Amino acid sequence: MKKTAAAILLIFLLAGCATYYRVRVNGYLDTSQPQNPFIRGASFCVLENKNALNPLLENEVKSKIEALLGSRGYRVSSYDTADFYISFSYSESAGRNVTEIAPMYHPPETAVVERRASGERRSTSFVTYPGYTTYVPYKVTVYTATLTLQVFDAVLQRTSKEEKKIWIGESVTTSQNPDLRAQINYLLVATFEHFGENTGKSLITNVAENDPQAKSLFR
Repeated sequence: MKKTAAAILLIFLLAGCATYYRVRVNGYLDTSQPQNPFIRGASFCVLENKNALNPLLENEVKSKIEALLGSRGYRVSSYDTADFYISFSYSESAGRNVTEIAPMYHPPETAVVERRASGERRSTSFVTYPGYTTYVPYKVTVYTATLTLQVFDAVLQRTSKEEKKIWIGESVTTSQNPDLRAQINYLLVATFEHFGENTGKSLITNVAENDPQAKSLFR
């Protein structure tokens, strides 16, 4: 019975570990630009890779970026009229096994102790043993997904053919979810939390599994 209870508790603990995605984001801004140069109302054209291995996924990611731009007050425009161009790339590593540690709490237990006194007399007492915590190792398979956004000066590129990068955002997350299509949603949400920023260092953003923005990107 105790083993069964312990197994149920371990399953509960493992399930609780997957309530959010821990995303590490790095934002790089061209030093000639003001801090966060993308003013509200600026227009963007999202470029897709015509040679993508999965053009349908490529178009899907493009649509998600456009949706996030619109939700932040930016305009989605054509190639010929946009203020900025955005290119994007993504990848996922093969799964690897890692060992995690789950704490398992054992509640206090009460034992009955009987003592025999002189003759036939007996005394009964109760002894309570304190609760304690053990740490149970378990193996899981994790997958690392990455996303990179690059923003270019569209006007300069159209007039002089020069590709000047204004901002680069890199994000990475490692989770037990093998579905890159789903992980991209959380990478995008975390990246847009720092869109246009020079973060100075990598920042950790925790995106809840049921985050409204991320859920709205599922198709």
